[in-house]
Amino acid sequence: MKLRPYQNYSIDILRKSFKENKRVLFVLPTGGGKTSIFTEIARMSDKRILIIAHRKELVQQISDRLSVEHGLVVSGEVADYSKRILVGTVQTVVKRLDHINVDLIIVDEAHHAVAGSWQKIIDALPKAYVLGVTATPCRLDGKGLAHAFDTIVEGAKISDLINQGYLCNAKVYASKHELTKIRTVAGDYHKGDLEEHYLKSKITGDIVITYRKYAHYKQTIVFCVSIKHADITHSLFRVMGYKSAVLHSQMKKHERDIVIEQFRNKEITLLISVDIISEGFDVPSCECIILLRPTKSLSLYMQQVGRGLRTYEGKEKAIILDHAGNVFKFGLPDQDREWELTYDKVKAARASAPTTIKQCEECYAVIHKDEKVCPECGAEIEKKEREVEEVEGELVEINNLRKQEEYGYLTLEDWKEIARRRGYKEGWAWYRWKARQR
Repeated sequence: MKLRPYQNYSIDILRKSFKENKRVLFVLPTGGGKTSIFTEIARMSDKRILIIAHRKELVQQISDRLSVEHGLVVSGEVADYSKRILVGTVQTVVKRLDHINVDLIIVDEAHHAVAGSWQKIIDALPKAYVLGVTATPCRLDGKGLAHAFDTIVEGAKISDLINQGYLCNAKVYASKHELTKIRTVAGDYHKGDLEEHYLKSKITGDIVITYRKYAHYKQTIVFCVSIKHADITHSLFRVMGYKSAVLHSQMKKHERDIVIEQFRNKEITLLISVDIISEGFDVPSCECIILLRPTKSLSLYMQQVGRGLRTYEGKEKAIILDHAGNVFKFGLPDQDREWELTYDKVKAARASAPTTIKQCEECYAVIHKDEKVCPECGAEIEKKEREVEEVEGELVEINNLRKQEEYGYLTLEDWKEIARRRGYKEGWAWYRWKARQR
């Protein structure tokens, strides 16, 4: 396999880090080719190596990339423990530790590594070095991974990968809505509450309209809250003439494989997922991501939007339709983030919505907030910052911060609601509504 220059450089800096550290965490953005890097490390080495992942699909991807003999440690198969390289799921490996003795453990999606079974594997092999790889080195609650690793090594930044043409930029549209009544369980929003919220709100009904407006017939992955939510979303797209299919963990593996292959071959346009393709799913032709599941997890957000950032012929930018308001918590998917190895919350997880951008009102280019002249069209940029009003269910382009006052309201009652929230007289609403009838 021919590696990219930054991938070769990553291997070099990891080799140097292991001269001084026993447990190294390697960070590279989604789509940067982490699997290519650690499988090349496994091929080049003469050491006994165990590669672990948390799903069979990821293990299969790793197995497919390895061009040398290896044993599989997964449920339902008899493993050949004599092989120099073993690849397995954490669920199976933790049950077969008596058969395993290795020099290096490679942990895929290492932000899971502080969980019980992962840590049990690492603790059971105390002499082994550990290489963790991830795009998001923080747990669901935003805390760091210093419990599991000695040091952090960063590969190329996402801006580097975009500038070098290995990833594409993103155009983001989003809505911001109220979630204060949604309970939190195990660090994230309660799925039952989210399901009820989405099925009762008008957001679900707006999904097809916004898809048709911004990403008509583009290959799209939709992330939903629950199977019921996915089924309803699937039905809406089907009724409007789009080819879609649902993908979730309760389906049998061969059923999931069929659906994924249909999406790869463009037999279906929309793949509607429930927590099954956030990590390790690689279909570069995917041009659009629709987020219908709010989350408190920066890691989950980055894994989901990352599915759309891979390059593909004719694909200029990924389109993110964020009906979950996640971008307001975590910022744009293609911005660089500050990672650190810490016990506390990492900087990237603490960071609020983006505050370093503004928009040229002449050409609508998004530029750094300190720019006085637009580098795209040469227009002078107003010093006054403009605010965007986000309304539940509506999508406002995050890469377009131009004020879009009363966007999308058509009925008199809608105008009255705006007037009430702003403290205006009801007559103002009537005149604004009347003006739209002309």
